[in-house]
Amino acid sequence: MATALLAVLVSIILSHSLPELGRLRHYGWFEAWLRGDFNPFSGSSSWAGRFGGWWSIGVPVAALALLQFLLWGQAYGFPSFLLATILLFYCWGPRDLDADIGAVTHAADRDARIAALQDLPADPPSPPLGLDGRTLVDTVFRAALTRWFGALFWFLLLGACGALLYRLVQLAAQSESFRSALPRAHADALRELHLLLDWPAAQLMTLAMALAADFDAVAQSWRDFHHGIGQGYLVRDIGFLFAAARASVDAEDEDLDDEAANTTLLPLHQSQSLIWRILVVWMAVLALLVLAGWIG
Repeated sequence: MATALLAVLVSIILSHSLPELGRLRHYGWFEAWLRGDFNPFSGSSSWAGRFGGWWSIGVPVAALALLQFLLWGQAYGFPSFLLATILLFYCWGPRDLDADIGAVTHAADRDARIAALQDLPADPPSPPLGLDGRTLVDTVFRAALTRWFGALFWFLLLGACGALLYRLVQLAAQSESFRSALPRAHADALRELHLLLDWPAAQLMTLAMALAADFDAVAQSWRDFHHGIGQGYLVRDIGFLFAAARASVDAEDEDLDDEAANTTLLPLHQSQSLIWRILVVWMAVLALLVLAGWIG
């Protein structure tokens, strides 16, 4: 079995079966790097500008890319496999998505359910998220993109350094504690880069969703979204993913009352099931690429 496929399988199994290992995913070193604690570039004019990401993101990713290159082909590929597995696991999450969804569905009452829902995004949102079906679907799919599929896509494309690239950009773009350490122009540029990194993964998620759910409904919602914004099919807005997800899930705009939420929370359950089916489609395609010899 190819190194990439095996690394993905091991990382997914560890993340899902041993969620307590998520405590190992610490990014305090990255926050310290952004704040300039051991960063010689932080006081420079290039750091403060739009291209500061060459230093904030580029230096740690380049260091990992060099290590990845040096290990390539050594000891029958085991060091490369170990590095890939560790980095993909490190960049997967940061918490177990199923556990966070389970916290919502198993909450004792409505207030606890709403509180648990706020843990799905990267940072607690303001204003707080509600329990309407549209919000539930959008929140689950955004979390799946940032926790799973974004890191997985760039890992498959660039290896371990691709997974780290995505995670560091996502943290700097979405997490307030990381973003606040950066000058405004620098942070804005990383936010744009995050949208760019999300776009191909979101497109492939939508394609896999069409195969795993209602192809016609997904395709129609994808077209309707792009026609609605009138900016062509290459616009970096990933709202098409959420539109397709809502077309595949029984999502209603009304807030769920306590009785309905306690008995079903259908949009949440269906979204969780659908993202797992999308992941299975991705893994099946990856296995076919491995068998074809296109991924080593």
